[in-house]
Amino acid sequence: MSVAVYGATPENLARKATATASSEYSAAYCARFAMDGTIPDAGSHNDLNAAWCVRGETHRNGAEFILEWTEPVTVAQIVYYGRTAWMDTECWKDYAVHLDNADKPALTGRLEMTSAPQRLTLPAPATVKRITLKFLSSHGGLNPGASEIMVFAAPAPEGSLPGDAPKRKPARVDIGPLLLIQRHPIDSSHVYTYHTEGFRPGGGLFVFTPNTGTLRRLVDAGQGQILDCDLSYDGKTVLFSWRKTENEGYHLFTVNADGSDLRQLTAGHWHDYNACWLPDGGIAFLSTRSARFAYCWVSPVGLLYRMDADGKNPRRLSANIVNDFTPSVLHDGRLIYSRWEYVDKPAIPIQSLWTINPDGTGLAGYYGNRALSPATFMEARSIPGTTKIICTLTAHNGPARGAIGIIDRARGVNAQAAIQNLTPEINIGQVDKGNGNHVRGPYSTPYPLDNQRYLVSKNGTILLRDFAGVEETIVLTPRDGMGFYNPQPFAPRPSPPVIPTTLPDKTSETGWATVFIQNVYNGLEPHVRKGEVAEIAVVQEMEKPVRIDLNHRAFGFQFPVISCGATYAAKKVWGYAPVESDGSACFKVPAGVPIYFMALDAHGRAVQRMRTFTHLMPGEIQGCIGCHENRSSLAQPARPDALRANARELRPPEWGQDVGFDYASIVQPVLDRYCIRCHSGPNPPKRIDLTGDKTDYFNVSYENLARGRKRGGEGEYDSPYVNWIPTYNGMEANILEVTPKTWGSPRSKLADMILAGHSKVEMDDTSRRRIFQWIDLNVPYYGATEPAYPELRGCRRIYPADLDKTLANVAARRCAGCHRNGQFPREVWIRITNPQRNRFLLAPLARSAGGAETCGQAVFASADDPDYQAILKTFEPITAMLKERPRDDMPGAKPSLACNRDCR
Repeated sequence: MSVAVYGATPENLARKATATASSEYSAAYCARFAMDGTIPDAGSHNDLNAAWCVRGETHRNGAEFILEWTEPVTVAQIVYYGRTAWMDTECWKDYAVHLDNADKPALTGRLEMTSAPQRLTLPAPATVKRITLKFLSSHGGLNPGASEIMVFAAPAPEGSLPGDAPKRKPARVDIGPLLLIQRHPIDSSHVYTYHTEGFRPGGGLFVFTPNTGTLRRLVDAGQGQILDCDLSYDGKTVLFSWRKTENEGYHLFTVNADGSDLRQLTAGHWHDYNACWLPDGGIAFLSTRSARFAYCWVSPVGLLYRMDADGKNPRRLSANIVNDFTPSVLHDGRLIYSRWEYVDKPAIPIQSLWTINPDGTGLAGYYGNRALSPATFMEARSIPGTTKIICTLTAHNGPARGAIGIIDRARGVNAQAAIQNLTPEINIGQVDKGNGNHVRGPYSTPYPLDNQRYLVSKNGTILLRDFAGVEETIVLTPRDGMGFYNPQPFAPRPSPPVIPTTLPDKTSETGWATVFIQNVYNGLEPHVRKGEVAEIAVVQEMEKPVRIDLNHRAFGFQFPVISCGATYAAKKVWGYAPVESDGSACFKVPAGVPIYFMALDAHGRAVQRMRTFTHLMPGEIQGCIGCHENRSSLAQPARPDALRANARELRPPEWGQDVGFDYASIVQPVLDRYCIRCHSGPNPPKRIDLTGDKTDYFNVSYENLARGRKRGGEGEYDSPYVNWIPTYNGMEANILEVTPKTWGSPRSKLADMILAGHSKVEMDDTSRRRIFQWIDLNVPYYGATEPAYPELRGCRRIYPADLDKTLANVAARRCAGCHRNGQFPREVWIRITNPQRNRFLLAPLARSAGGAETCGQAVFASADDPDYQAILKTFEPITAMLKERPRDDMPGAKPSLACNRDCR
């Protein structure tokens, strides 16, 4: 924690004031801590008793901070330090300053999402006894506030406050003209929302000549905002993304190098952005035109596409269900881009680097797919004369700014040694620790000039730096309140080679591709014996095609809820391919969808899973050496058995290939057939009820087998019967657990009991495989991603409005003798079908009336008791509602027509 030393600055009058606020999160975050002279370090996660913040659930969008003095003071400037110890988004945004009791504000404005001091200078000094800072909006963080608020009688000189950047003038440099854009900083809430958040009009597309200091405008952004740009290889045409008004999306434009012939290439009710020229003359770009949204957020997903230079023939290259980022072309002609994913992983880390051919084939991990920190690698570019790349290293939450690093993947595709931090003042963490969400910095859009120097934007100031960290020159500073970004030489450059396509022509496309595995045991041994793997399961992660209100989230950040904190995404099983005796396999897979593979034993248990995904183009043939093998492994020279015949068609699952995996229709029938004869009724064995009655989120058997017991915070659960991978925040270390048989059915008590023949019940093979498959898919409950109830919590929760009030009333009168204050134990779930089977109705009901009578005495002698009936009556409204509008786990369910599918 840094201590503010004011030195030559005027006296900080705030230290003599009394501070109050309209909301304080707790006694450890009260208003006085924003005037204590200490400024918590950004990203330190350490501002307890050192900052002020509000209770976000009531004051996230506005609060008042009041300073009062016993005697009048002269005020000329207020300095605000945002609350950045946890997330930059916990800074206030719009503000108004009121002096004494004046209704009209003396000053209004907007605050940035930064840890630097922000000066609120009054039009003229004023003598006052009271200042009211009205914060009118925030940058979207959970509990916004202030790390410090200072008040001065005269403006604090630039460079005198903690966090001020030293003032330096631009210098003349030995580089030619630069292409760049001018805009306001985009202070997005996440690194993947820069295309939908932070819009502020102004700026444009410029050419800057460093030696003369001249700035020539190519395109005026007007009432819009230009995001990024790329110069053609011949230096004649500029490609850029421009959001012409806030009510439109970003779209792609070109303009000649002299500013003539401005053309719009794309249009539609979506965003097209992050475009780059391809060596074959086409354009790669990101687009939100395919309706899908992050499972844990509200923003539309941008995917990698390509199109012709005139905007025609767009074709999707990526099948991601969450965001791709910032593509560019490597010197060998491949595209490199960043990709967020969470295949059975927590959502914060793993925005890693991938490569793909410009025709969409050859998808391959490049770096960081099992690196926890930094959370994000983006804005990657080839370094001339090397096989290395330069990129921005940053967090998951907050804007797309951070540190700058060089990646040398020859030193390991997840190795710490592969990262050279060019900005060592920024802590980027370690690849095997934490979640990388602490990484904060001012740098973005790096561009290597050669193998020794690079251009970069530092909070809108263009710098020329060397890789050795010795020299730094200011090239261009912000003007008119806006900074400069995306610097690159305004000159022709060598074009990388064109990679010829290996795809068949479109007339012969079938919608399928081919995968070949040389030896599945390469990467599994010694944990998996030769001959143990019988099949490969092919699984698709299904996209979320609807936009849901963030306030409806449940089980961490699921909306709609798919599981109890395990898988974020709904799953579809396409089928199974046999593995030959030598460990090889060759089979067809669906093209154009995100798929992953699981190696199954003879019982159908997954001894290993990918925990990442791949995708193939129609007609593509893709091969791999093994399963989780070292990427430097070499193929064996012997011809594998699987190649002695044609690629196998997948054997579809017996419940159907075209449906998401739905627990209620696939797993529950097995339990109904084999288990509920014992595990049902008022007192089932070990209180494990395996019936299919619906609960507020799921059904009873799922609650008992998967959700199990509460583990910690909100939405955090685990199960003693089923081993599943938790994906809620804080569990990032499990991403590194990739040893075979670590997760799922091989480690589940339920699977062991089934194979051993629990209570002499011999389950048939097909039924066993259904249960094992459910466990190994990471216990999904819902197979549908378009909910019937988008307006409810988790888009699923059905709960009687008057239940809690009625229970409290009855308990206070009839249960207080045994239960203090009428507080009796309850499960974390309730039964919404057959509500009379809820334990809070069974326990007090006499055995003679069909109850459990576990309260020591019969509180309700019969079901006719008025209080019993009053409780039961609270379920009638939801029973009627579900009859008219079934939930997604009920027959007849349909997606709500109110679902928002706006891709902008």
